[in-house]
Amino acid sequence: MSRSGASEPAARPAIERPALARLLACVLARELRDGEVVAFGLHAEILLAAALMAQRLHAPDLAVRHGLRVERGAEIGPAAWTAVRSSRSHELIEYLEAHDAVLDVASRSSMRFCDVFLIGGLQIDREGSTNLIGLKGRDGRLAVRGPGSIGTTSIGTLARHVILFSGEHTTRRFVETVDYVSVPGWRRRAAVGLEGGPALCVTPLAVMDFDDGSMRLRSVHAHATVDEVRRRTGFALAEGPVPVTAPPSPREIAALEVVDPFGRLTGDDLRPDGGPE
Repeated sequence: MSRSGASEPAARPAIERPALARLLACVLARELRDGEVVAFGLHAEILLAAALMAQRLHAPDLAVRHGLRVERGAEIGPAAWTAVRSSRSHELIEYLEAHDAVLDVASRSSMRFCDVFLIGGLQIDREGSTNLIGLKGRDGRLAVRGPGSIGTTSIGTLARHVILFSGEHTTRRFVETVDYVSVPGWRRRAAVGLEGGPALCVTPLAVMDFDDGSMRLRSVHAHATVDEVRRRTGFALAEGPVPVTAPPSPREIAALEVVDPFGRLTGDDLRPDGGPE
């Protein structure tokens, strides 16, 4: 079953945020391999769920580098206070200094911080560069300040695979060229002698990969259309048939019930319709 870029009916089945969160967790989990080290930041429940699912389904030796103490047993969306006696939140909410080790990285051979890095941005462009620094105003100067690149530039440059993730799919997020560069994409990496670039980009509407250094559609979720994704992307995407993203399988649903027993994978930060146009 596939969809071409031709005229399509506007109406598609709606999807609720929790169901979308589960779908995206499954999409990401399918990309993780046994024996790899995957890294991502705090407040990333979907990414954590994906890593824990992969461990249960096909990658038992997948290692997770995260702000929480995953080696103690991870919990989706831990709270600082809870009346649930089975919760391990009191063990999970703590400061972890191990992430400071990234500051020791001097070259690709000096440290294996991670194999797969999951990262988003205020902007993502055609070649997969991300921007966490800020947005320029009409005068070309910084007008909106973001959280900053933090360690994403080093990690994104040294990781073997970079997977981009966005909670919305709009022309303000997906732009021709980012205003500032946090994690470099294909062209910018090549310009300084680095091979490769981001491998994948996952959004509430679609999954995209890269062909010759440019983003292209790999699949569109069942609640979206190819035309909609193209309209909401600030650069041209190649024409041609595009398959529908595979829904969660029974095994994946069962694994999700184990890693998220309290149903906290709510997808509050996701925009099922893509976000404001």
